[in-house]
Amino acid sequence: MMHPMVLKMHKFLVAGLACLGVFSNPLPSHSAATGTTTAQRPFIVFDATLYKNKPSFAGFPVRQVALLYEARLFSGHQSSTAMPSEHTIRSIGKELSAAATPVIVDVERWPLKGDAQTVKTNVGKLSTILSWIKAEAPNVQIGVYGTVPLNDYWRAIRGPGSKEHQAWQQDNDRLDELVAHLDALYPSLYAFYADRQGWVNYAVAQLTEARRKAGGRPVYAFLMPVYHESNRQLGLHPVESDYWELQLNTVAQYADGVVIWGGWGRNGPEPWDEEASWWQVTKRFMSRLNRVAPDRPSSLGIRLGWRWPETRFDGDRHDRSWKRSVRDGEVVSPALLRSGKLLRVWRKLPEGCALRELHLLEMCRLLHLSGPSPTIT
Repeated sequence: MMHPMVLKMHKFLVAGLACLGVFSNPLPSHSAATGTTTAQRPFIVFDATLYKNKPSFAGFPVRQVALLYEARLFSGHQSSTAMPSEHTIRSIGKELSAAATPVIVDVERWPLKGDAQTVKTNVGKLSTILSWIKAEAPNVQIGVYGTVPLNDYWRAIRGPGSKEHQAWQQDNDRLDELVAHLDALYPSLYAFYADRQGWVNYAVAQLTEARRKAGGRPVYAFLMPVYHESNRQLGLHPVESDYWELQLNTVAQYADGVVIWGGWGRNGPEPWDEEASWWQVTKRFMSRLNRVAPDRPSSLGIRLGWRWPETRFDGDRHDRSWKRSVRDGEVVSPALLRSGKLLRVWRKLPEGCALRELHLLEMCRLLHLSGPSPTIT
């Protein structure tokens, strides 16, 4: 029998989720959180790295993908707005017709947000390229790198109730013509910053939105074991091993697989390093795949739940009540959630605050995943 406090919280959360419209765009189910959306869809690790002298990965559950970069699709003298040659694209399609690996088109020269007419034109261009490939290789599983949903860190993390987040979703809805040509979605989740909680919020938002747009198609996330080169201080430096583990385990909870990209440095392909910390973490991660539920990330307290982020409300009464109730960075465990303490804190968040809605979703997810008698480790 369910404890009265738990029953009360379940009723409260169900009502809250109904108000947020979550039932029309559900959170990942328990199966999605453990790495599979159906019993027939195991979590997949794809290799798209560019290292020199890398091993064959024989003995590891690693699959290959074919990435079609702009250099192969376009001639060097073409303007940035011009279409590639139909003959070139169809020839590539014929070459790929017998391929057993997924094909991912990587065209980043055409913007997909901003002016509505420009977006419509560029969506049409990408859709045409995909249709040419499909005409010559109808059995190939095809996708496009980092387009659906749009890679937008700041709007994604604002929370589903914010105007910024909703505008981002509306921009993603303008890509529906492109989605119709895709067999899978490949959102990009590269680490721009060292902020782990920020990355988790970003990744969950991107993958949740990818599920909304996928229409049942698989979702495979791109990860890279170095920081994105746009970060002037950290760009191309290795991601710390615990951060890399966090990324892999988060993707395992919310996606159907991961595409690992990397190995391209400032001077071209880098040599393979068998002892690299990211590879050691990845091997341990793969050893657990599809045998038991993936470990929740070892940092941020995700083995128990998630970690309450540092939050500021400009020193007003909400901030003061928050600080008295739950400490910044405190682990949100099933026990803490069921005590009712967290629910009381949540009620003190101001209406319309993005965190209020984000944490309602997280509370519901944690109750769903933890079961009636969680084991606190």
